[in-house]
Amino acid sequence: MKIITILFLHLLLASAAFGQLTREDLRSIIKEEVRPIIKEEIYASEKRMKEYIDLKIETVNAKIETVNAKIDAVEKSLNARIDATNTRIDALNTRLDDADSKFNRIWLAIIALITAAVALPQWIILYAERRRERELQTLLQQLREKPEGTETGANS
Repeated sequence: MKIITILFLHLLLASAAFGQLTREDLRSIIKEEVRPIIKEEIYASEKRMKEYIDLKIETVNAKIETVNAKIDAVEKSLNARIDATNTRIDALNTRLDDADSKFNRIWLAIIALITAAVALPQWIILYAERRRERELQTLLQQLREKPEGTETGANS
């Protein structure tokens, strides 16, 4: 744009036919003829630039929409995978809870078995001692209740 203006002014000033022109004549020519041409060129250039920028903006917007669609698809895929993983984790937690419950029951059974193995013989011994003690008490009672004469009579 500047180049056109400079060439135009150079042709005006360099031309021998325009050698007689004054500054006022040049200003008048520039004002009447050159300025409208420059304005038209500027307007046309701005219009082309605006169209180019609008086209680039549309292209960028289309690419952004494509990227957004891909991001949405990836997000849906990841959400589906996360949901599937959460379902599997829940199933594993349920299985672990069941196994933990079984383990607790087995552990309690082992403790009960150990307790029975240690305590049962002690109870049997205690029961046997009490029974012997009762038998001895009964025999002692019987001996005390027997008349003394029966013992001497048996000796004679």
